[in-house]
Amino acid sequence: MENKLLCWWLYWPCVYSSIIATIISFYTITRHLLNYRKPYEQRLSIRILLLVPIFSVSCASGIIKPEAAQFYVDPIREFYEAFVIYTFFTFLTLLLGGERNIITVLSLNHAPTRHPIPLIGKICKPIDLSDPFDFLFVKKGILQYVWFKPFYCFGTLICSAWKLPKFEIFLNVFYNISVTWSLYSLALFWKCLYPELTPYKPWLKFLCVKLIIFASYWQSIIIQGLVVTGKLGTGNQDRTSGYVYKNGLLCIEMVPFAILHAVAFPWNKYTAFSIPYGARMKFIYALKDFLGCGDLIWDFKQTLFAGPLYYNYRNFDPEAMDLLSTRQQSGATMERLKHGLRFTDNGRNSYWVAYGSIDNNLVPESIEESWEDDIAGQRTFPEDPNYPVVHDYTMGHRYSRSMNDLRRDVQSRSSMAC
Repeated sequence: MENKLLCWWLYWPCVYSSIIATIISFYTITRHLLNYRKPYEQRLSIRILLLVPIFSVSCASGIIKPEAAQFYVDPIREFYEAFVIYTFFTFLTLLLGGERNIITVLSLNHAPTRHPIPLIGKICKPIDLSDPFDFLFVKKGILQYVWFKPFYCFGTLICSAWKLPKFEIFLNVFYNISVTWSLYSLALFWKCLYPELTPYKPWLKFLCVKLIIFASYWQSIIIQGLVVTGKLGTGNQDRTSGYVYKNGLLCIEMVPFAILHAVAFPWNKYTAFSIPYGARMKFIYALKDFLGCGDLIWDFKQTLFAGPLYYNYRNFDPEAMDLLSTRQQSGATMERLKHGLRFTDNGRNSYWVAYGSIDNNLVPESIEESWEDDIAGQRTFPEDPNYPVVHDYTMGHRYSRSMNDLRRDVQSRSSMAC
């Protein structure tokens, strides 16, 4: 049954806009799955692209059945919104070569970054991402919003069911603190590594993630203000009408958001034309891969439970030791020295000294053992470790370098003959 809070000329455009946005997004996602040649990268892209269909369905539900949508659909949207912020951070980390490359190579080229807010800059020390503990601080700042969001959604449902307005105020205060901290931590990461991120043109991707989140947040604040002042809604349905109008406006906005996401996370750079010799995963395995949670569980465990036990100086021993030795004034360098790092050969080599060690060569036995980086954790498909792939030989060879050279040679000869 149609929602009587919206006129028919508002109701149906909102519904159709949600359907169109969902179709656009699912088309882009399907094309990614059919050209699944870079699982680590496309897995994250698809998870971000899925934000638009989830928003579209939840917003359409909000104007069709507002009471049911508030209790059953909105919590899913709220949690996934927080999850996408974490996914975007992981995506940026992957573009830069992973956490180890950021800490041990890229960040060594930068001096510690001061906090952009002057008051915080006077209280807190500058951020140095070459320090594993600073990197962990920034990462936890982003992830805490993902951990907090389920509790917030559950608390909101309790407040709505039991009519607890005072508790809801405190809950909203903590929510604003959490989301601000998360976005600020992401901005710090962005500021520290902006020169390295520039070649990947991240602004469009950043806008895709942030605009949809900011649009939903600030529009809800503005509409709620209109409801409180009596300029929107009448009678006992004020709160419901504000909720419906907020979702209706988001439904209309989902179409440009879907197009923007398709442009920011394109599928055509993973085709046989772009990667001639790259094998692709079969559709069903690609679907299982991006829906799998193995990488998420491993990362959450390492960040939340392992923490400093994993993100420490010994596990993230810089590779560019000659560069590190030139930054003797760096806080991260001094901390490594305090924890037992020593340089040899004018900074070209290094070793670790165990605390209280009296060994003559000052090299612990553990340092000579090969480090096993278990960052991949358990495979997504334990029963099929080889990931069956498909080689598009019938198409890929047409766009290989040798074929392109041959094509240009034939074209040049034909033009000379003419």
